[in-house]
Amino acid sequence: MDFWHDSAVQKRWLLRLALFIGLLLVPVFVLAVFARPSADDYIYAARTHAVMQQYGFDLPRLLKAAWDTNVYYFENWQGLYVSGFLLAWQPAIFGNAWYGVTLLCVLVPLFFCLYGACRCVVRRLDQAQKLLPWALALLVCFAFIEGMPAPVEGLYWFNGAMNYLPYFSLAVLNAGLTFGLCFAPQLTRKQRTLYCAAGVMIGFIIGGGHQVAGLLNVLVLLLAVVLCARQRRFYHLPAFLAAVAGLLINVTAPGTRVRTTGFAGAGFVEAVLKSFVLAALEWVRWLDVPLLCLLVLLALPLRYLAQSSSLSDRVFRHPLAGAAVTFILMWAMIFLPSFTMGGIGAGRLLNVVWMTFILGLAVTEFLLFGWLERIRGVCLTPAIRQLGKAGKRLPLVCAAMLVCMACIGSHTVKEGQDNHFATTLEAAYELADGEAARFAKVLNEREAILTDTDQPDVVIRPLTEEERPWLLFYTDVAPGPDLWGLTPYYSKNSVTIADYNN
Repeated sequence: MDFWHDSAVQKRWLLRLALFIGLLLVPVFVLAVFARPSADDYIYAARTHAVMQQYGFDLPRLLKAAWDTNVYYFENWQGLYVSGFLLAWQPAIFGNAWYGVTLLCVLVPLFFCLYGACRCVVRRLDQAQKLLPWALALLVCFAFIEGMPAPVEGLYWFNGAMNYLPYFSLAVLNAGLTFGLCFAPQLTRKQRTLYCAAGVMIGFIIGGGHQVAGLLNVLVLLLAVVLCARQRRFYHLPAFLAAVAGLLINVTAPGTRVRTTGFAGAGFVEAVLKSFVLAALEWVRWLDVPLLCLLVLLALPLRYLAQSSSLSDRVFRHPLAGAAVTFILMWAMIFLPSFTMGGIGAGRLLNVVWMTFILGLAVTEFLLFGWLERIRGVCLTPAIRQLGKAGKRLPLVCAAMLVCMACIGSHTVKEGQDNHFATTLEAAYELADGEAARFAKVLNEREAILTDTDQPDVVIRPLTEEERPWLLFYTDVAPGPDLWGLTPYYSKNSVTIADYNN
């Protein structure tokens, strides 16, 4: 019995993979203990924090405060009719010790959305593969964690991470549902209804969560609508219309108009050219050793899935179409902030663009395997048999590639961020060096001053360079008046930031 039909062997490999990845991620999770709130964490959570201080955990009041926050920002800043509600639940409203939960808030939905998408795809291609979706989700999620261009904005800073990653995760899940609906004749009526309803709901949620993720979702659904319309199948249309409606509500909201007037956007032609160049630069800089390791680890399962009889040969006639679509998606995601704000956007935007790039290359690899064997007639079976003869050395090779991914960080287009390790090694370094502990200690002392009821007027100082670990530090207060909303958050008369010398 071969590997793909031996569930016992698959379970052993999955267990090894999960344990080894879990071991590699220990520093990442330990570091989260030292994370502390920053910047927009305070202003978005001011109402919910006030409820916690006055009434404790009063759920009805907290829900109302979160909803009031949502309405305020919809009308006065971004037009996001879901995001404001979510950001109001910043974990530090329950105490600074809870802020590290941010990492779980990001990774749990990311992993399970990846699993859901993988399950939708794998089960359509081979019903017998019940464990493969778990392995693929683990591997891709691990790659996301380790290679994220701006990990502080994607893992440890609540406002930045939760304003992007959950909606990108839902877009990935919706892509899996979209793929499943491409096999609508093989689904029961109940399954088709469930897929369509889930797509509609996800479309509205993403539209109210973030514009870039909403645009990504719309483009993926548009591609599915166009491809399936040739076969007169319109099951993707409800989800597409819901996604468009959600995005339109977002971009036409009063808050969006307020926000865009505060930025000097680029002209249309300039934004098109700039985003094209930036997308091309990202391709060049992100094609690195960790990515190669990931693609090698994905090779066997993707090659196996490419043999599925559920797909016709014509699917694989143009394998580079996957790379082309990936580039277009990346270009569109960069174009939107370039056009509206005149630049590529924050590091958290680069995170989701990079993740789109990774998933797009995985799809391209899948198409290439199908093209080689089913179109060009190249038989890869002898090469795979040779791998099987490697025996005990194969797990060691896989482990070495995972370690490589955990040590060598991916690069980013932004200057000054390409000289750090991957997330695991960087986290281990900051823990061992004491940077994380110093960061948390200073901010705990600041928190003690700000929560002291005997001091209505407070003076605090910014962090020094030695107190700013790369993985945990996003930004800090600047000398002068309070621009972070610390004054209302802590119910002070005034909060002043002294310079370094005072």
